[in-house]
Amino acid sequence: MNAPSQPAPFTVAVVDDDSTATTLLSRILSRAGHTVVVFTSGEELLQQPSLSEVDIVCLDQGLPGIDGLETLRRLQSIRPSLPVIVFSASADAIRDEALAAGAVACVDKTKGWSGVGEAIENARGRT
Repeated sequence: MNAPSQPAPFTVAVVDDDSTATTLLSRILSRAGHTVVVFTSGEELLQQPSLSEVDIVCLDQGLPGIDGLETLRRLQSIRPSLPVIVFSASADAIRDEALAAGAVACVDKTKGWSGVGEAIENARGRT
């Protein structure tokens, strides 16, 4: 009997100015086999020439400079098929706007990071 095959790892961009959050999320994603690239602002992400190598973006709403939703809108104009997962302490308040702007999910980061992992797994079929 063949063992189930492991899904191919992704390159995940994590965008958050909170170093504790990026460290924790990076560890979780790395343990799941993904390559993680951390950015501390939306501007930093959008200016990266290697953005074409990113498979999924995990994006905090509360960023310095342009916020997560504006970063999402700009990403959609550059790479409309790039799955973006927005996370926020106020996910319920911004969920409809985030999904309308093109996010594949909006996750409440105050309830743990399992929602981000689930959203990444769900996004696999969209890439």
